[in-house]
Amino acid sequence: MKLPIKKVYFDQIREGKKTVEYRDAHITFVCEETGETLRRDVTGSIVMPRSPEWFEDVLEDDNMICFELREVSQKEGKE
Repeated sequence: MKLPIKKVYFDQIREGKKTVEYRDAHITFVCEETGETLRRDVTGSIVMPRSPEWFEDVLEDDNMICFELREVSQKEGKE
């Protein structure tokens, strides 16, 4: 996962001074083939060990984040 962040906060994370990051609680999904977008509110999340049989060729890390998603929160469209 890549997240843009201002340099001041980037430096604080690198130095171990910032240990919590806050972000909006939604995800906008973009279909790679059509460009269609779909926004969902995140209502919960958990970090758990990656299950190799489920995501062997998709995820890189040993852990994965699982997001619980709410129904449509914004009109869907194209990016």
